[in-house]
Amino acid sequence: MESSDARLANRAAVLNELLSRDTATRVTIAVRTGLSKATVSRVTDDLIQEGLVRENGPLPGSGPGRQALALSIAGEDKYVCGVDLGGSNTRFLVTDVAGRVRAWAREATPRTATTAETARWLTDRVTALVGSGELHVTAIGLPGAVHPITQSVRTVPNLPQVAGTAFTETVAAALPGTTIFDNDANVALLGEVTAGAARGRGTAVMISIGTGLGASVYLDGRLLTGRTGAVGEFGVLPYADGTLESVMSGAGMVDRARRLGFEVRDAVQIFDRGEPQAVLRDATAALLSMVTTLKVAYEPEVVVLGGGVAPRLAARLDALSWLLDDPTPEPPEIALSTLGDPAGAIGALVAALHCHYRAFDIHTPDLGGVATTLLRSLPGEESHVPAPSA
Repeated sequence: MESSDARLANRAAVLNELLSRDTATRVTIAVRTGLSKATVSRVTDDLIQEGLVRENGPLPGSGPGRQALALSIAGEDKYVCGVDLGGSNTRFLVTDVAGRVRAWAREATPRTATTAETARWLTDRVTALVGSGELHVTAIGLPGAVHPITQSVRTVPNLPQVAGTAFTETVAAALPGTTIFDNDANVALLGEVTAGAARGRGTAVMISIGTGLGASVYLDGRLLTGRTGAVGEFGVLPYADGTLESVMSGAGMVDRARRLGFEVRDAVQIFDRGEPQAVLRDATAALLSMVTTLKVAYEPEVVVLGGGVAPRLAARLDALSWLLDDPTPEPPEIALSTLGDPAGAIGALVAALHCHYRAFDIHTPDLGGVATTLLRSLPGEESHVPAPSA
């Protein structure tokens, strides 16, 4: 008799194989998972009956005799959505429950809109991208600390209209299915752990430097958020004549440069000009201080740097990297994000898929193959992929 735990583990193994391979036969699933052919047949028959898996017909080139039938995840009309709501831009990613891309968009965030207007804009965009599909889960990364129980948002200087609970409550009420919220740095790190620079690492941290500043921690195989969602809010720490965020974020660097009398358009212009030197020097030193703090706090295997400002600051950090060898004998690898701009949207999508599959007792689906395929499937950053008709 198969125990309940064994049954759940076998279901997870079969679904993980189909998620990572897109299509497979019962025989190949048995070989790759180490399960017996009888167990695989029993599990797949149950999953087919539940509508989670579909038989697609014989695989081409399977030779004479009885042909092997291809299996795949069903649910082309069942959608999940990942949203990365940033201070300057918002990325939307819609897939079906097997991770096949249905829509992708990158648009300017309405920074001067009210709370209600921002919520309506976001839900309208999700609804339009989903089209005729049935939306099951939406995961949204927000540029602030998100309380895991109340969904209250704090420390959002670059998008204050999402602070509190009014925004999250309005969005959750307007969208069908389940809506979950998290810090944008957390979902970006989830993307990097799943299919990016932190893939295969048990402990990793990520510093996201764009319009604002965020950090996230993946400790012993799970995201660390804390009681109130405040883990990673290192930007509020005092530094120099302000905070870490005011010294090293894009918006902070621009503000400091203008107060020094320099006419600058954005942080990129500061790096291109190489001035004001004081702003660049302080931002680099602040990044070094933050990396050192994260290093001694969590001893990560890798520190991932993400966001639009990160590559420029990372290049300047190289000259000071020897300082990282001092606090601990095994310094972490410093790596730029390999997912790049879509990291937050991909991570949010992964969080949405996790939520969807938990309802079927699949708590740790391996979505590395799904996320890698997503990255290859995404069009240019301004493009949309229309959802196909059912």
